[in-house]
Amino acid sequence: MRRAWLVVIGAAALGAACAPGSPDAPTGPDGAVDPVLEAGQQVYENECARCHGESGGGGFGTKLAEGQVAVVYPDIADEIAIIADGRNGMPAFSVRLDPEEIEAVARYTREVL
Repeated sequence: MRRAWLVVIGAAALGAACAPGSPDAPTGPDGAVDPVLEAGQQVYENECARCHGESGGGGFGTKLAEGQVAVVYPDIADEIAIIADGRNGMPAFSVRLDPEEIEAVARYTREVL
C-alpha cells in the first residue's frame, strides 16, 4: 500500500514539474493571439523564466509579474535597454536575441505577466 501512494505522489509531482507555467498570451476580440505577444511568451519561456520564474513571480531574478516591471520601468524603452544590455547579474540578451524578440518579450512581461 505504501508503495502505491509513493507512485501516485511521485506521478503528481512529476506532472506539476513538467506543466508549463508561463501564462499564455491572450486572444483578442477576433479570437486570434497577438503574434508579438505569442513570440514574447516563447522568448520568456526560453530565456527568462529560469531566473524570473515561470509566471514572473521572481526567484534568482526580480519579480516581473503583477505589473511590477512597469512600476520599475514605466517607459518600455528603459526595460528594452535592460534586456538588451543587461544589468548587475542579468546578461545582455542583445547577443542572443534580435531587437524584435527583445521588444516582444518586454511587451509580454508588461501585458501578460
